[in-house]
Amino acid sequence: MKLSQGLTLRPTITQAILLVSVLGLTSPTLQAQTLDACEPAPAVKAALDQVPSYQSPDQTEWRYREKKLSAIQALLKQFPDDLFVQRVFINFMTGAGRDELSKTIDEYKARHEQQPDDPQLAYLYGLTLVGRKSAEAIKLFDGALERVPKFPWPHLSLMSIFTSPAFLDKEKANAHMKAFLAGCPSSFEGYERLTRMDDRELARQGAEKLRPLLQTRSDPQGIAAYSTLWALEFKAHPPAEYDPLRKQVAADLRRIRALMLEDKREWYEALEEGSKLANDQKQSDWAKDERLRRFPRPWELAAMDKWQKDHKYPSPEDPPEKKRAYYSDLLKQTDAWLKERPNTTFIWRERLDAMEHLDDVPATEIQAAIDKALEVAQSNAGPKGLDSYDYFNVAEVLSKKGLEPARLVEMSQKGLERLEIEVKEPFYDLYATKDNVEDNRFWRASQRIQGLVFETDGFLRLKQADKAQANLAQLDERSRELTALAGDKASRKKYCGTLESAYWGLTARLAELQNRKLDAMAYYERALLARLQAEEKPETGQKDELAENARKLWNDLGGTEEGWKTWYGRRADALAAAPTLTWEDANQPLPSFELADLHGKTWSMADLKGKVTFLNFWASW
Repeated sequence: MKLSQGLTLRPTITQAILLVSVLGLTSPTLQAQTLDACEPAPAVKAALDQVPSYQSPDQTEWRYREKKLSAIQALLKQFPDDLFVQRVFINFMTGAGRDELSKTIDEYKARHEQQPDDPQLAYLYGLTLVGRKSAEAIKLFDGALERVPKFPWPHLSLMSIFTSPAFLDKEKANAHMKAFLAGCPSSFEGYERLTRMDDRELARQGAEKLRPLLQTRSDPQGIAAYSTLWALEFKAHPPAEYDPLRKQVAADLRRIRALMLEDKREWYEALEEGSKLANDQKQSDWAKDERLRRFPRPWELAAMDKWQKDHKYPSPEDPPEKKRAYYSDLLKQTDAWLKERPNTTFIWRERLDAMEHLDDVPATEIQAAIDKALEVAQSNAGPKGLDSYDYFNVAEVLSKKGLEPARLVEMSQKGLERLEIEVKEPFYDLYATKDNVEDNRFWRASQRIQGLVFETDGFLRLKQADKAQANLAQLDERSRELTALAGDKASRKKYCGTLESAYWGLTARLAELQNRKLDAMAYYERALLARLQAEEKPETGQKDELAENARKLWNDLGGTEEGWKTWYGRRADALAAAPTLTWEDANQPLPSFELADLHGKTWSMADLKGKVTFLNFWASW
């Protein structure tokens, strides 16, 4: 109910779509400026610059989006025919929910069908389809270019499509990138897109054109573009030639620093990144600290950033005392961070993670943290509601801590309901390669199984045997489907083994609840064997509920200590002592390559033929 207060004067996304429709129909064409325009008109640019671009710490994500939508809606009224305002609106809508985005697509489709020969409407409609029906978007962009060859913006969209994994075509991407830069040689957006391309020569040419443009710029946008320039220059040269580039960056920094734009976020961002490239970490840290102090964001906090750098997240097999120290300190730190960022969902998740791994946190404190985490997540999500991850995250904490079984069932069911909505979301087709689609299907299916595991755990704790039995039947069916989706991938097959272990563990608990002790012992055996075969190690420092339940029943049935060790203990000890690192067999041929090492020597695949080679991929961030 709280979410509905004070909204009567706020524009909804649906209202914004209707506004676009009305405004579009009041004018026979959207072409208020010539189609070869590379930048918005000064008045439009000034207005666009006022659209909120950053969420403040005191805002929820939903309130920020509502405020931004309100600003865009005002621009649609003020500049109803402007291409650049329409682009901002469409880009905003791509982050909206499925239903709202579908309405936006339908609206632009209807307007395009009313005026099929209008190249600008074809482009705008195509823009709504990128990532959803990209093949159709390509046809719309091509059609717009056939009518107006000097129209630059379809080129930029086509370049983005043809650099994506599912539509990869380097020749077409290069051609469209060159065409855009030829038509808009001063557009920072074009050069920024160029940094995403894997073409050293094109990067070199782009850097040579961009550098002179920035020499005369002292505005925030011009200073921000230095990040693009440096990315292009480093991309255009091998590592052996980085030293002269670092000296050039240092010279750029002297110019930027002299501008003294202390009231602009972009100034600090440029100093931060440039100083890092110039190997001046002290200055980079100073710029970052100042940026965080002057221009705070909900997800950034200097103290949190420093703590995370100084404290490595523990691995499952780390010693219990090391984990305890980490999570105890994390719990303490989140208390301080939340005083400054009370509306930041992921800090609440960090707090719950710490509580989940500690044994001395009172149940009431955990329950209070769950209540607040859900409240904050809901306030950030707005009317669309929480994601399945939010519900399952809480369910995991409740399950591991053995708290509130009725609430565990509730969170699991809500997560499963939400998941059914999420799985209907179309896969973003720019990344819809065969492997990516298969991975998505597998992990979505595994999420559904995990939700059922949580729900079944709740039913068992509530001693609702019939409901647990029905869930186990579903789990059996879903697990078979997941095994079929796993294919030959070792990581997937291992995860299937983990879920199989969970299934048999729950089946054993149900048998115990029904006083079928011998059956339960057989099921525990299946669960433990599945876990051993999956080479899944119980997490150090955490209660191994499966093994403890099995051993208790073993003892109740008259089993001996030596018998337990012979059957399970020795294999479990051997697995615990085994190294964690595993390797998955390569199932794809290595493409040909030429890479320069830090000493400037170029290596090709032919140089390494027949040799065992270790490749270490790294990045400066």
